[in-house]
Amino acid sequence: MSGLNLRFLSFLLCLAHLSLAQKTSFNTELLSHVPFSEESSDCWGFEKDGIHYAIIGNNSKTSVFSLEDPRNPILRHTTPGAKSIWRDIKSYNNHLYVTADQGQDGIAIIDMNGAPSNISHTFFRPTLTVGIDTRELQRCHNLYIDEKGYMYLAGCNLSQRGVMIFDLKKDPKSPVFIGAADLTYSHDAFARGDTLYASEINAGRLGIYDISDRSKPKLLASQITSRAFTHNAWPSADSKFVFTTDEKAGGYVDAYDISNLNNIRLLDKFRPLERENDGVIPHNTHYHNGYLVTSWYTDGIRVTDAHKPDNLVEVAYYDTWEDPSICHKGFYGCWGTFPYTGSTIVYGSDINNGLFIVNVNYQRACYLEGKVTDENGTAITSALVEIVSDQINRKYTSAGGVYKTGQANSGNFVARISHPDYQMVEKNVVLNHCEVTELNVQMVRKKTVQLNVIAKNADGKPLPAKVSLLSRTNTYNLDIDNSGLLAKDVLSNTYDIFVSSWGYKVAPFENYNLTGTTPIEVTLEKGYEDDFQNMLGWEIVSSTPSLPGTWFQGIPNQTEYLNGLIANPGIDGDDAGPCAMVTGNGIRGAGCDDVDNGRTSLISPEMDLSSYKNPQLNYDVWFFNAGNGLPINDTLVVKLTNGQKEVVIDKFFGASQKWIQVRNLDVTTF
Repeated sequence: MSGLNLRFLSFLLCLAHLSLAQKTSFNTELLSHVPFSEESSDCWGFEKDGIHYAIIGNNSKTSVFSLEDPRNPILRHTTPGAKSIWRDIKSYNNHLYVTADQGQDGIAIIDMNGAPSNISHTFFRPTLTVGIDTRELQRCHNLYIDEKGYMYLAGCNLSQRGVMIFDLKKDPKSPVFIGAADLTYSHDAFARGDTLYASEINAGRLGIYDISDRSKPKLLASQITSRAFTHNAWPSADSKFVFTTDEKAGGYVDAYDISNLNNIRLLDKFRPLERENDGVIPHNTHYHNGYLVTSWYTDGIRVTDAHKPDNLVEVAYYDTWEDPSICHKGFYGCWGTFPYTGSTIVYGSDINNGLFIVNVNYQRACYLEGKVTDENGTAITSALVEIVSDQINRKYTSAGGVYKTGQANSGNFVARISHPDYQMVEKNVVLNHCEVTELNVQMVRKKTVQLNVIAKNADGKPLPAKVSLLSRTNTYNLDIDNSGLLAKDVLSNTYDIFVSSWGYKVAPFENYNLTGTTPIEVTLEKGYEDDFQNMLGWEIVSSTPSLPGTWFQGIPNQTEYLNGLIANPGIDGDDAGPCAMVTGNGIRGAGCDDVDNGRTSLISPEMDLSSYKNPQLNYDVWFFNAGNGLPINDTLVVKLTNGQKEVVIDKFFGASQKWIQVRNLDVTTF
């Protein structure tokens, strides 16, 4: 009996929902969480008489919480203000200073001298002349206050919107305007000593200014950052290095050596590896005791060991955002952090979810560094170096063959070094906190061999076919023409090989050690089968051109819904090879890339079943549908058509948590 085998993967359908799923964390503990009925922005901290305060900007106010018990924040004061999605807060001499980038509040000044029981506020709206522009100060994007008592306002409504400098020492409630670094718009400012760091986002650069004369700042140097959209900057304690963020999808935290302003050098850059395909956005980074504490939109608080600025390694995180309806992309989630509490407690502000008080286990990284060369000692570029571990890590060798990587966990591990042109190397390594383990590796180039494949049918006639070769480091997709012969030079390796032709069953050769030229002779058995290692002419039709979740060929990537339900599996169905046809794959969260408000169809090539006595249909399906308690209204439909009549042979609803195997459906009954 000949079979008709069609393999499908999950048809991911999930209505949008608004519930927060389980928070994820590493080396952190949530102490308390304060939600709000409106959006939030930045946060800051303050301490007086042994009491710590967490301050957060909200859409219509600034909220001050005391933390006598960090597990039980107490709201002590609110300062109402113009509605603004941008608020920034700093402190000086028992006063809090708050900017808003919308409205006409000027600067809100909160007097904390009587805290916690007697807190008051005023607004500072002076008329200023900056350059040739004279007007009232109404709004600013950001501010910073240095150790000398100078306030720096960035992105205000005057002149070029650069950085304006005020003296707070004489009267904290009546700042005195001194001068401005006003060459271009500044989105964020930091100052220490006689140096100002201005994040000039529209110019895509970090501007470094001499402010020894604060009435006349002078530009010393500038640096275009890695994504040319410099959002904020924070120098190391010794001012030899500076760390920047680029507020773009897939952006980085950059580390620069600024010890010589005539030769600023990019040392390393960091972004969460598990989110590289999600396009998460870094917002603000802070340098604290050798660590970077960074807020990432839709990704929470990320802590990176920056003691070695040339090798940034993540050592802790707390995800304030876990909403699959929006996913890990866009301008939602964590806005700011405040690590300067005098303890291991960090405050985090989340636009949508409010204030988070988190305890961080600051842990020094374990470093692995070295050089990768070939048998002749020549440096190998772009070799992948991985520590086989639960913590995701990977680095590629530089043009000089050098790599620098690491992780938070110490112990005995295997280091895996791979490159498409070389034999993989695995070495045992011992990693310790604060230490650099050196591992230099020599790789042996793979030999090139000729792949010979002969494809024919049961009658011995040559067949055109498709051939795919899969290994850890090499992939080939090849075609056999009407001669039924394939001769192709490929790298010697162990491959999973799949030979397929429409109208015939797939011939898999798993773990095939391809080292010689002995031909692979394949006699394909009659029958229609596709395991989707090779695409055999399937047509994809969607109801709209931009419909999310459209069918495509891929290796299933597990995604989850609320309460740990698996919406998209992490493995293929019951057939050879890892690939399947999938909808919604590679983005964390069930509602991120699902099929909504439309239809996507997967249509096979034509099949001639006239010679089949009893054709039967077999396929595997993973189907998931959920909607936060709403009625389920999505369906996966399987149909057959003879070109004139179309019949439904199967329907799938609800949420399966396993591959559904449909076997031996009699086609003639339809």
